[in-house]
Amino acid sequence: MVEEKNTKFCSNCGVEIDKKAKICPKCGVEQPIIPEKVSNWWYFAPLFLGIVGGLIAWIVNKDTNPKKARKLLVIGIVIPILYILAYFLIIGSIFTVSMSGAREKARDAQRQSDIRQISLAMEMYYDENGAYATAKNMDGLKNQGLELYLVTIPKDPLNDEDYSYYFINNTSDSQRYCVYAELEGGGFFTASREGTFTITNKPSANNLDCGR
Repeated sequence: MVEEKNTKFCSNCGVEIDKKAKICPKCGVEQPIIPEKVSNWWYFAPLFLGIVGGLIAWIVNKDTNPKKARKLLVIGIVIPILYILAYFLIIGSIFTVSMSGAREKARDAQRQSDIRQISLAMEMYYDENGAYATAKNMDGLKNQGLELYLVTIPKDPLNDEDYSYYFINNTSDSQRYCVYAELEGGGFFTASREGTFTITNKPSANNLDCGR
C-alpha cells in the first residue's frame, strides 16, 4: 500500500513543507487551502438536527473543506426555515378561511413545502455529482440516491390521483429537471433549475424547465 504523502510544496518559493501548514516557514507566505474529501454522512447532521447540526458540521469541516462546510451550515439554516414556513402557511390558512377552505389551503401549503424539499435534494445531489438525479417519473426518482438528502420521497397529502406529484422524464438531459404538484386551489407549483414557481398551465411532457 502506498503511504499517503504528508507534505506539499510552497505556492511561493516551492520548498517542501508540512501538508497542513498554513504559512510557509521559509518565506512566510500564506498557503492556499487544499480542500479535503468530506464524507456525505455529514449531510445527516443538518437534516436531522437543523441549525445545531449545521453548526457542528461547519465547525468540524471548516478547515479541511471550507466550501462544503459552509454548505452544510446553510442547509442547517434552510431546513428549519422550510418547516417553519410550512407551519405558518398551514396555521394561517386555518384562521383566515372556512374549515373546508383551510384544509384545501393547508394541503396546498404541504404540497409546496414537499416540492421545495425535493428541489433542495436535487440541488444538493447536483452539487455532489455535477448532474441532477435522472428518472422517467416520480416513482423512478426513489432509487436514484436522493435518500442521502431526503429520507423519503414525499407523497401527496390526499394520496389522490387527481392531486399528485409529477416528475418529467429527464433521462436524456441530466442538467435539467422539472418536478411539480397540482394544487387544489388551482394551478401547478413547480420546481426546476430556474427555481420554484406557481404557473397556470400544466408543464408539457418535454419541458424540463417547467415552462419558465
